[in-house]
Amino acid sequence: MTSQLASGDLISDRYASALYDLASEKKIVDQILSDLNSLKKLLIENKDLLLVIKSPLIKSKDKHNILNKLLQKFDANKLTLTFLKILEKNKRFSGFISIINQFNNINSQKRGDILADITSANELNDEQKNNITNQLKNILGDKLSLTFDVDNEIIGGLIVKVGSKMIDTSIANKINKLKIAMKGA
Repeated sequence: MTSQLASGDLISDRYASALYDLASEKKIVDQILSDLNSLKKLLIENKDLLLVIKSPLIKSKDKHNILNKLLQKFDANKLTLTFLKILEKNKRFSGFISIINQFNNINSQKRGDILADITSANELNDEQKNNITNQLKNILGDKLSLTFDVDNEIIGGLIVKVGSKMIDTSIANKINKLKIAMKGA
């Protein structure tokens, strides 16, 4: 399973890097970023649409047609539309969200931002997000780019990842530590 995950990350990185290089060359990174993030927001907000895009039972051509029509409503850049055609041809729509995330990461790194992932058990409200953002900016500086994820398996608490460092204050982690301690007793 880990080799598949690593392979998927590698594929996402390659597609995102290629798209970023082309967008950078044409000086349209912000436009492509806007197109991709608009599409990502739509996919995340509409679980049925996300299932359609990830489903191996639906033809790549049909997925392309759906996403293409959505992007035309946003008046998307031609490069974004061409990129969708490449994903269709290579049957890579299942990793589309991962490609978008990687594109965002590459963009943040090129701009010198510090990337941090915050995972919580439940959706955080704006006040909680602002509080976390302000505290991390005090520690890490203003060039901070945060992504907030929800994983109900952590039960409660937060997991903060900054680069290769991770602070895990989740209840699931504390339970695991307790289990290990009890086995050793």
